[in-house]
Parts: sequence; C-alpha cells; structure tokens
Amino acid sequence: MNSNQDLISIIVPIYKVEKYLRNCLDSVCNQTYSNLEIILVDDGSPDKCPSICEEYRKRDNRITVIHQQNQGLSQARNAGINISTGKYLVFVDSDDTVEKTMVEKLYVCLNKYNCLMAVCGKYYTFANGKKIYKKQKEEDKVFNFFDAIKEMNSYNLFDMSAWAKIYHRKLFDQIRFPIGKLSEDYFVMYKIIELAQEVGYVSEPLYNYFQRENSISRNKKINHDFIEAAKAQMEYLQEKYPKLKSTVHIAFASANLTVLDFYIKSKVKCPKSKISEFKKAVRENISFIRKEKSISRKKRLQFELFLKSYPLYYLIFSLYRKIRRV
Repeated sequence: MNSNQDLISIIVPIYKVEKYLRNCLDSVCNQTYSNLEIILVDDGSPDKCPSICEEYRKRDNRITVIHQQNQGLSQARNAGINISTGKYLVFVDSDDTVEKTMVEKLYVCLNKYNCLMAVCGKYYTFANGKKIYKKQKEEDKVFNFFDAIKEMNSYNLFDMSAWAKIYHRKLFDQIRFPIGKLSEDYFVMYKIIELAQEVGYVSEPLYNYFQRENSISRNKKINHDFIEAAKAQMEYLQEKYPKLKSTVHIAFASANLTVLDFYIKSKVKCPKSKISEFKKAVRENISFIRKEKSISRKKRLQFELFLKSYPLYYLIFSLYRKIRRV
C-alpha cells in the first residue's frame, strides 16, 4: 500500500495491560497498510502502560497518545474518535493482536463492495500460543441491512463487538459509545449497521481475540447491561423494521440466557429473583424461538431445558464448560 491511500485511524483504548500491550502495538504498527493514524488512549492506567505508549510514540511518528483520567472503555474509544482525522476508523483492544494484513484486507473489502463498513473473522487466542477459529471457511460477501442484523445477532460469522471491523468515519458523526455501560458495543452496533445499510465480510480470521481469565467478560461482576442493550435494540428495530421482530425478540431472550451463563461461568450464585426474570423473558419469547428455523437444535434445546429445569440446566452447562472452554 502506498501513502496515496486513504488515511485510516486505529484507536487503541489502554488500561492495565502492560503484559500484553507491546504485542498489540507491534501488530498494529506492522500492518501492510501503512497510511495509518494510530491513536493510543491511556485511560489512567496505573501500571507501565503510559510509559510504553510514550516509548512507541517516539518510535513511530504515526502514533498519537492521549493520557486521561480513568473513565472506562467507552470514553477511551470516544476520546480517540474525537481527535481522529482518518477517513476510516478501526478499533483494536489492547490485549488483542491483529494479523498484519487485517487493515489492508478490510479496506480492500470496503472498496470491492462499495460499502461503509466491513468485518472480518477472528481467532480465539490463548497464552500458550494456541489459536482457534470456530467457523468453517466461508466466501467473502456483502450483507444487506436485514441480513447483517440477523447475522450479528446469531453470533455466527460476526457479532456486535467494535473490533474486527472498519468503519467510514461518518457512521460515527452522531454516535458515541455509552458512558458507564458494559456491552457498550451492543448499544450502538445495530444503529451503525442501520446507517451503513451494507456490511462487507472478509471470511479470513484476521483479528486475534485473546482469552485471559481477568478480562471484563470473565470477572465476577455480572454484566446485566447486556440485557439492557438487547432490549434497546429490540424496541428500536421492531418499531422501524417489523421484518426483524422475530430476530430481535430472540436476541432479547438469548441475552437473558447469556447473563445467566455469566453467573455460572463466574461461579457466582444467581439470585432466585433473577432466575425468575430470565425465565419470564424466555417464556414470553419462546414462540419466536420455536418458529425460527435458523436457530440450531442445540440452541433450541438450551432454551427448552432452561424453562423445564434450572438445576438440570446448571449441571449440563457446567459440564459443557469443562469440555469446551471457548
């Protein structure tokens, strides 16, 4: 790639990741697409991350560093968006790495399909160097709005994570990540896809999603915001797009089951009142689940088992987790 290509801003929010940060930054700096603006947002990290950021800034003149008081992932990303000047935006989490061709191939995909947003596959990576790609190799393609929303909510080829994607910056003209929320990506991604209308897809896994025990998704704080985000999506999309009613109702039921699974994974006792809430949400949407042909047999059985017996659900889910860690 030459310097006449469009400027792309890569935004990396950083907090307490000194063990992983150099690997992340090396992978970002070594992209085959070189016309980059790399924005490192030190979100008040109390470790050596601020000095590592400055070390890389001195080494690479494409890097800009923001040091701010700790405000959370959303505000760190927003701070990066606010100062970015690239035509396109890419988000990389600071404990992850990216394949050296990720930006280039996402950019090529945008131009190939003439769309405002593109996504790629991901590896699950581990401290021992193991990498898992959970999907069969698919063809590159472009999704229309309706299919993209369905795909995102199926967690099949891609999901609502901000990373592993490239965006035309105008998609963020009126959108920022919500402050103080977990699952901040979920609150905005359906709106971004609505603005984009089409989503290019690169089937090759180009993003390395690192699995560590103390990450946000694996700690003892149960993420109930996930349900709030799913409900917001449901209320927004079913009103504007009746064709998506089944998709978003199933997504809301799934979110309740996902939060229950957070309890089990974290080995935190789920209050009976919460179990009742989760069952109510699933029961109210079970008709959509039973009619939807695209739902896998395993997923359908999961819903039915939960409604029948939570103790049995807990036992089977726990055993499954021992066998399959991702």
